[in-house]
Amino acid sequence: MKTFHSMFISGALALALVGCGEEPPPPPPVVPKRAQETPKEKAAETAVAGPTYVYEYNPVGKRDPFRSPIEDLVRETPQPGQQVAACNEPLCQWDIDQLKLVAVVTGDANPMAMVEDPMGRGHIVRRNTRMGRQGGKVTQILRDEVIVTETITTPERVVYNPVKLELKQDGRVDPAYDMMTGKNWEP
Repeated sequence: MKTFHSMFISGALALALVGCGEEPPPPPPVVPKRAQETPKEKAAETAVAGPTYVYEYNPVGKRDPFRSPIEDLVRETPQPGQQVAACNEPLCQWDIDQLKLVAVVTGDANPMAMVEDPMGRGHIVRRNTRMGRQGGKVTQILRDEVIVTETITTPERVVYNPVKLELKQDGRVDPAYDMMTGKNWEP
């Protein structure tokens, strides 16, 4: 054990001597300051050394500035003689007259509505949702109505038919319920 200890100490001493043989790097040169600096020079130095801002462009949600908006309109407008693609959504099984508007949620960037089919099932509807046998699209969702635009193409022209689904208010009024007595309140 004594030999191991003495070998370890001698090895550490040898490494220390080898490490100490190098000379340290020279210190950086000292630049003498000017005797008198004016306040204007100090302000100019701080203005040059102020914070820099880097602008990063984020194209998410913005249209392509190099694409023509006219080309987008031409692509969306069906040409005469073209058939509208078959609608595979569940609301395309029924005519728009058979559907009933039940609820509307507005006041948001993406308004939505609930439409009830003849079977009594509710379907959530947003803009560009297809519905009706003609394959109409929901174009507007207003406070008390939903406007569905059907596109009918003939060999001569394209006809747009807006159809309104209105929110029907029930004529009956629910009686107020008195929690204290457990009876309906009557005026």
